[in-house]
Amino acid sequence: MTVMWRVPLSVSERTIPHVAESYEEFEAFIDFFIRLDADEDEAWRTKVETAAFAPVFDMVSAPFDMDDEDGADNEVIGEDSYTQDYLQMEDGDVIDPNDFVAWLVTQPNANGNLYLERVARHYVSFLRNAPYKLNAQLSIEECNIFVCETVEEFERIRTIMTSSPNYKEVNDRGHNSFSAGLNCYGRYLTHRNTGVAPVPEKAGRKASQPPTGFVIEEKLTINLSLEERTAIEMVFESRYTNGFRIDPIELGRLRRFVREITEAEIALSDEELADAVKMCGTLFEGKVYTVSKETRKKIKGIVENYLSTGVKAIFYDEFYAKNEYWLFDESVVSIEMLSDLLRKLFPRMTFTETFFGNTSGNIHTVVVSELHRIWGDDILLNFDQMAERLPYIPIGRIKTALAYNADFIWNSVEVYTHTEKIDITTTEKNYIRDVAWRECELHRYVSMVDLPLVDFAERNHKLSPTAIHNAAFSVYLADNYDKRGKIITRKGENIDALTIMQEYCRTLDMITLDALLEFERDLTGEVHRWIPMQAGYDVMVRIDIDNYVAERLVDFDVDDIDAALDHFVRGEYAPLITVTTFAVFPHCGQTWNLFLLESYIRRFSKRFKFETPSVNNRNTGCIVRKHSQLDYEGIMSDAIAKSALTLSDSDAVADFLFRSGYRGSRSKAKLADLIKKATLLRRDKTIHTGEKRAETEKESTMFD
Repeated sequence: MTVMWRVPLSVSERTIPHVAESYEEFEAFIDFFIRLDADEDEAWRTKVETAAFAPVFDMVSAPFDMDDEDGADNEVIGEDSYTQDYLQMEDGDVIDPNDFVAWLVTQPNANGNLYLERVARHYVSFLRNAPYKLNAQLSIEECNIFVCETVEEFERIRTIMTSSPNYKEVNDRGHNSFSAGLNCYGRYLTHRNTGVAPVPEKAGRKASQPPTGFVIEEKLTINLSLEERTAIEMVFESRYTNGFRIDPIELGRLRRFVREITEAEIALSDEELADAVKMCGTLFEGKVYTVSKETRKKIKGIVENYLSTGVKAIFYDEFYAKNEYWLFDESVVSIEMLSDLLRKLFPRMTFTETFFGNTSGNIHTVVVSELHRIWGDDILLNFDQMAERLPYIPIGRIKTALAYNADFIWNSVEVYTHTEKIDITTTEKNYIRDVAWRECELHRYVSMVDLPLVDFAERNHKLSPTAIHNAAFSVYLADNYDKRGKIITRKGENIDALTIMQEYCRTLDMITLDALLEFERDLTGEVHRWIPMQAGYDVMVRIDIDNYVAERLVDFDVDDIDAALDHFVRGEYAPLITVTTFAVFPHCGQTWNLFLLESYIRRFSKRFKFETPSVNNRNTGCIVRKHSQLDYEGIMSDAIAKSALTLSDSDAVADFLFRSGYRGSRSKAKLADLIKKATLLRRDKTIHTGEKRAETEKESTMFD
């Protein structure tokens, strides 16, 4: 049997049946098109947008021009063929879209389900195409999301995009696929840079604003008969489970559907009928949704049962995320709609912009109070346990409360303890405070590793060494002392490990780097290589990779050394490793090498300064003239721009910065931003060169 449709289908729209994953889905598509073909007008596209599978329709048609109806001679293109093109690396890409897709399918969405691969590919197609449709102040390069490899750069670009005057229009056409793709890409970059993937959360409203576009009309008086009202409700239940858009076309269809049931016309104007429709449900963003009594009863029951356990607060976004799988099917299609329903179901409860319940106060206070309540007898709790006991508080809110409240002490990754669970004694408290006071009187500081905490650690044996130190400070010393790392000082004293090591270095004639590292280990119980190395550079002179000496053991002729540096620094800067001979440098009492030269430039040179990403053992960094206004990123961007590199080859750029001595590794951190700045510098130079050439040609014609 051959089925012929009069419905106009473009190439992309004919691919809808190809995305059906089961026989039942395919039959649903066929049935839908048969019903479309029965319509008497050409408004079938409007019905597609209100259909239950509108997101699927949008998914297969989004990459094509929706107004393109080329007829039946065009090749039918399936989803895989077009998404594969978008997954290919393009010029300028820093992030491989395939890596983004591979990561996203391992992540949960707001409902807790893993993203489907086709959805991930779908997001890539929107990230590729949508930015070019925005009326935004973006260069061609900036329209490529996949050049962003840091969260900071991505957020800058996203802010520009979402501020575009037609952003909402572009996003709406894709049923929010563009904004969803941006959110996922932001999560991916956060994971890529920090190793932590943020938990997806629903966006909330701004403070002091009512739910946007959302009202419930309850007190209108409309002249509808009982039969007409019943018929409208029947139509809604059978035909508009995904919402009724209030416009003349749909109102006309509603009249026809009611006429088929009652065999009579509705004697109301369109305005009056629209008001009657609003009485049947909830108006949200131009559509009316009906929420049944059974659904309201179910929501109320879940909330009452949960609050009966002693819970004080429920966050709207988390409640919706945990129940969206059935709320959406029951026409509760947004957090705003849920919030409004809850306000009507529980008029005596306290409602804020983000949560409701039997408590009030700011978010931090409420979450901390709830954490206190659920801690129970446990010494330690991890994030999973907290989330299980507080299912309707977003995990992000819990993490923030733990990080910014002194009552909670970090024990290990995703595990915390509570000060009330620490086993303390008054005798021990007095003894430790006496030790801290004496040490601070003698040395102005005391290290946590020097406090007598053996008994304390034994009584609190479930805590990690880090938690032992933090807990002891919190319960015994926090009221009168400050803590910086492992260093304890009286409140107001500005002393840290670096300051102490600098003072130590001033007492020495010579010391090895290993000895400095060991001193820090004794001081703090840990080793952060940059602290002892920085202390050595600040106070002493590094004469080679292993040794530092007192300043008095070196005799620098500043004017002659600066003159020698002029031979190597031709412009504003030069990498340290470009100094390959010391034949022109005057004798200084020590054998010249790059470590000694770096020490000289850092503290003694009159005309040069030393810039580097961080103290290091690789001679990484630049000799920079003191009058230069370039920061280190500016130096690297300028060097890239002046090179012969193809800027679209990020691997080549990373290798150049490493081999030339600007960076200590081939890291791509901030590389996209450096390449963009270099691209602008090259463009500006080209424009300037063109202007100078035109000026020269003009002058030459004046003499012809």
